[in-house]
Order: sequence, then structure tokens, then C-alpha cells
Amino acid sequence: MNIISICAAGVVASILAVFLKKNNAEYSLILAVSGVVLIGVYILSSVVVALTSVDEIFERTNLDTKYIEVLLKCLGVCFLTEFSCDCCKDASQNALSSMVLLSGRICVLITALPLFEEFLELALSLSNGGI
Repeated sequence: MNIISICAAGVVASILAVFLKKNNAEYSLILAVSGVVLIGVYILSSVVVALTSVDEIFERTNLDTKYIEVLLKCLGVCFLTEFSCDCCKDASQNALSSMVLLSGRICVLITALPLFEEFLELALSLSNGGI
């Protein structure tokens, strides 16, 4: 994954969209959406490789797959929340953006709570076994 290319494409598309917005707002929007779609498709191809690698790691270590499920759910919530917050901020809705962000944080906490409980039980069993 070439992050420099992605960042450069995003900056160039943003600059061009700003310049086009003065004369042709429609073309500016089309350019911005096209940039988002192209970068998104490029990123998705890399995500498949990353997920395959993570799956192989879990298979080699014989860890329970529920850990990766919790990780991926939390990651999905984080990405969706950040995207939603950015959309709200772009629409000059800062209070709404803050509430979306807070909701995302609470959702991550609730999603990861079973994992925290399991680690707490493990820590308590280790500490009681050592005494």
C-alpha cells in the first residue's frame, strides 16, 4: 500500500475541487466523489491482504476467533464513526459531530466489553493462583 500516492491523490483532488467550486460546483462535487471512490477501491484491495495475514496469524497461534471478530467490529465502528464525524464537520455541524464521536466511543466500549471481562477473569485467576 503506497500511502504517499493516496495522500497525493487526495490533496490534488481536494485542491482541484476547491478551484472548480468557484465556477462549476457540480464538477467540483463529481471530482471529490470520484477521488473518494478511487482511493476507497485502492484501499479495499489492501484490506483483503491485511485480513488474510491476520487470519493466518490467528490460525498459527491457535487463538480463539472471537478476538479477531471483536477487533474487526471495533475497527469498523471506528472507521464509520470517523467518516460520519468528518461529514458532519464538513456540513458545519460541530455539535452533531461531537455526539456521533461520543456514540462511536461508547459503541466500541460496549463491543469490546466481553473481551475486557475475559481478560479480567484471566488476570484474577492468575493472581489468585499465585497466592
